[in-house]
Amino acid sequence: MRTLIIKALLLISSSVFSQQLEISAVLADAQTKEIIPFATIQYGENKGVVTNDEGVFVLPEGTLAETKIKISSLGYEETEIAVSALKDTLFIKPSSIALTEVFLSDKNLTGEEILERVMANIDSNYNFDLTKKRFFYRSSFFNNISRLDMEVEESTIPEIDQKFVNNALSQIPRYVDSYTEYLGDFYGNYEEQKIQPIKIANLYNPTNEEGVEELGERLEQIIKDNLGEDTYVKVKSGLLGVKMDSEEFLEDMEAAEPKEKTPEEKAKDSIKRYESIAKGLKYRIGSNLKGMFWQEDLTLDVFEKSRKYEFEVAGYTQIGNDIAYVINFEPKRGADFKGKMFVSTEDFGLYRLDYENVKPLKKFKLFGVSNKEDVYSGKMIFAKNESGKYNPKYIERSAGNTFGVDRPLTLLVKKGSWIWNKRLKELDLEMDIIASNVSKSQWIIYDDESLSKDAYASLETNNNFDYKEFKKYNAEFWDGYNIMEPNEAIKSFSSLDESAEAE
Repeated sequence: MRTLIIKALLLISSSVFSQQLEISAVLADAQTKEIIPFATIQYGENKGVVTNDEGVFVLPEGTLAETKIKISSLGYEETEIAVSALKDTLFIKPSSIALTEVFLSDKNLTGEEILERVMANIDSNYNFDLTKKRFFYRSSFFNNISRLDMEVEESTIPEIDQKFVNNALSQIPRYVDSYTEYLGDFYGNYEEQKIQPIKIANLYNPTNEEGVEELGERLEQIIKDNLGEDTYVKVKSGLLGVKMDSEEFLEDMEAAEPKEKTPEEKAKDSIKRYESIAKGLKYRIGSNLKGMFWQEDLTLDVFEKSRKYEFEVAGYTQIGNDIAYVINFEPKRGADFKGKMFVSTEDFGLYRLDYENVKPLKKFKLFGVSNKEDVYSGKMIFAKNESGKYNPKYIERSAGNTFGVDRPLTLLVKKGSWIWNKRLKELDLEMDIIASNVSKSQWIIYDDESLSKDAYASLETNNNFDYKEFKKYNAEFWDGYNIMEPNEAIKSFSSLDESAEAE
């Protein structure tokens, strides 16, 4: 009996513990039932999480049932609820504002006039002091091949025919995604920064090129077998061509073969890799800060070249104790972006900016090669601190392009001089390829603390952070840490290597 009771108690306690680990919900609009991404869920003083792009949030381990959480999102009523009352979906109501005629006449400004005041009040509204911030940063990469055709027009190489090429190309995945997640501390301001990484998870999906490598290796071997005295290789695409004599070709093949590294070389490579990862994170965050809406010479030119845009004051919404203008903008005179912004009616601080391009930012096409920069979108969300200064809370940016090749490709193995020569082998291909890629960054700032100049000057960062590579998403890696809940694509992530092993 005693053993049975102990087992029952253990079962109950483990059940309670597991419930503490899995306090989660989806935030949605009470009227439209649509999810609400990037809302703030506050569960204590200066403690909170943000809903992800699917409206999901997860509270930290150990959050008690009696804890009250406060939900706030632009355009919605601030809502407070006990954790014990949470269900799978939490609905909140859009805010309704009854504005007096006096208020409306006092705030009756055009969109252009509001933007002018936003820019005029940047220095007084935004926090440019040195601070320490705990942050979570997610970098996502997506590559999609929508067309991959190679037709064999002519081949004097018996081993390489259309069937061989098709088989090689079939091994190349048409869609590849990769994710890297960072947790760390930020020290500095918009002009200077020091970054201390704490934990980094790399969900790496290699762009599986086994088919191309097989084709390339077979070609190299065939070329090598046919090379001899006074022979050379020539690769042509239209009028363009590259020539390489037999000695150069063989030297390149030997140089491409990997050599086994010593333990000392591997240790040095590991140090360099960690240094590179830390520098890369610092560069990405610095790039986000240099892309703030008030900076000059931005790709997003809505504020700097406002004359190229139409602005409509679509209404008002309540944000805490403040009331904000809701302003829609769209291009005129060939501008590139459309979107929405929320601006305080009191101090003209920008609370939120959503934007996306309406046409390719740049286009290039020449001799069958094309490139379009056709994705550029993002969000900037700010919140006021206790001093009334605006700090960034969530920054998102996506950029991508579509690349195309529609050209012939010829490989020749020849013997003799440039003028008098003999063709030993020939392969003529017609290529038709279209591929696109998108890089997306999401930066969430959780906490802000003031930082003195002396403290900043004396602060030293290091590369002693926890870095792991995964073939599948591993939630346990983030146990005990506050991060943005992964979306379904990340949760179901499995590298191509892992998928191949499973088969």
